[in-house]
Amino acid sequence: MSHDATNERTFTAQELAEFCGLPTSVLKRFLERELLVPIRGSVGRFSFRAAGSARVLAQLWRAGWTAPRIERAWRLARTVVVDPDAALTGLLASIGQRRVTVRAPDGRLLEPGGQMLFDFAAAASSGSETRLRMRSPHDWFAIGVDAEAAGRLGEAVRAYEHAALEGTAETHFNLGNCYYAQRRRSEASTQFLAALAHAPEYAEAWNNLGIVRGELGDRQGAATALRRALEIVPHYADAHYNLAEALAVVGDLEGARRHWRAYLTFDPNSRWAEQVRRRLQTNGGS
Repeated sequence: MSHDATNERTFTAQELAEFCGLPTSVLKRFLERELLVPIRGSVGRFSFRAAGSARVLAQLWRAGWTAPRIERAWRLARTVVVDPDAALTGLLASIGQRRVTVRAPDGRLLEPGGQMLFDFAAAASSGSETRLRMRSPHDWFAIGVDAEAAGRLGEAVRAYEHAALEGTAETHFNLGNCYYAQRRRSEASTQFLAALAHAPEYAEAWNNLGIVRGELGDRQGAATALRRALEIVPHYADAHYNLAEALAVVGDLEGARRHWRAYLTFDPNSRWAEQVRRRLQTNGGS
């Protein structure tokens, strides 16, 4: 979630690493193997869809997968799931397994070569509830990531809600973002708090919680959350912008100017930088 919800968020490599909780050295290895690709024609900026892929890569990496292993498994996955993003997401089903398995977008669990690993025809005859129980939280998370990246918010919400029954920080965070996109701000706030209960140092969750609290009228709570995000990641440009806006609303223009300037220090060439410069001029900054 960016400070301008009307424009699609893009990321630098550094922001992408912070967004997904990856060391920059690990992200660089993913870039070298073209597991992540910048927006065509841009100078090292990545789309929201790429951020979804980066989250999947982060999950695999946290499960002990190296970049070469992910690349090999991804190429195998593409033999049964043609879409490269869906193939990558499908690899989440391989976590904890001895061999590569891929969850296809239609729910089938496959191994390279196309062999199905479960009898889904029999599952279908047992009714939809049986099919739901067959999917693990990992599976539902993967379905949610794919749906969110494709803009299918309703489908993403349903999948993340299933995954949240045994949720991770990422599950609650993603569900919060989807609720926010649906203007369900109170529910979004609850999910960001749930993400932070799992991962208290999750700077992006603090930032998004700050945005939601501000829009719900809790100005003090918004500033507290945004300051916490900046304690964790001092060069987090979006959090500086959002805190500046929150402080300006309550009349703390000195504090707002300080964080607008910090935003320009860390992201001077963004699409919002000129707007920030105008805000500084209007509000007595230099």
